[in-house]
Amino acid sequence: MPEGYGWGPAPEAPPPPPPAMVPTGTGYSWRPDGGSSPPIAPASIHHTPARNQQRRGGLAGGILAALAGLFKYGFLLLKFGKLSGTFISFGLSLLIYIGLFGWQFGLGALLLIAVHESGHMLFARAQRLPVSAPFFLFGFGAVVTTKGFRDARQEAIVAIGGPVVGTAAALLCYLFALSLPEGQTRYLFLALAYWGCLVNLFNLIPMSPLDGGRVASAVSRWANVAGIGVILLLIAGYTATGAPLNPFLVIILLFGIFSTVGRFRRARAGQDPPPLAPHVRLAIGLAYVAMLVISAVGMSAAHSTLLSHGIGQQIV
Repeated sequence: MPEGYGWGPAPEAPPPPPPAMVPTGTGYSWRPDGGSSPPIAPASIHHTPARNQQRRGGLAGGILAALAGLFKYGFLLLKFGKLSGTFISFGLSLLIYIGLFGWQFGLGALLLIAVHESGHMLFARAQRLPVSAPFFLFGFGAVVTTKGFRDARQEAIVAIGGPVVGTAAALLCYLFALSLPEGQTRYLFLALAYWGCLVNLFNLIPMSPLDGGRVASAVSRWANVAGIGVILLLIAGYTATGAPLNPFLVIILLFGIFSTVGRFRRARAGQDPPPLAPHVRLAIGLAYVAMLVISAVGMSAAHSTLLSHGIGQQIV
């Protein structure tokens, strides 16, 4: 996550297709029509006209009522001191996610983001490092901040904590879905499992300020160069399909180029810290690859299960 670590069905309605995602940090756009997409993400949100037009008025009214309640009682949250920013940002982000995905998927998606951030917090505390409560970025994920790293190994441990705990939560959603009979709840948790794994897989791209950049750069600074290539490929995918470009990808790319160029300049000036021992870099590299595989397999399994129920279309 940047500067840190860094979807309600109607009765007898057809079940939602699997979510095709647009990466927005730890936020993704869910296409309820299950349209075809480029390798990872199509680029727009479509709505089934008849059903969603009926819901639009109620949804807008619900959001306005929630906003009124937030402003009416929001000052009470200030009594929570350091946690007030977390509660207020969570509430505002929840309104955005509900507006995009509906209250069930929106709440689940945001909770999975919160679990991801809690992974960074748990790993930071295990390393006895000070860490902040999460701050939610209103549709662009969330961040926690920490400081006092002794070396790149410790930073990599805290960085990988988010994907480890976040992917575990997504896989639990998948296992829970398998225990349910066919129906909306099963499909909801399968969609959350797919989305959760994709969120963590995206965050494992080896480029700062994403988590993967902090992990992989402990192995080699050239990993961040590879991460820039991955983001450029995603942007090329948008361009090739004529889909609207997600601006968050451009922001991530600019941050990544800036941080990577800065690291190479520090290395030439002899200001880069000494490299970690080979066995430490090997352990970090193996853990990083393992998380890439686990999150990718989990995402594929959830998507395949949705397809087996006749929901959505194959992602090509």
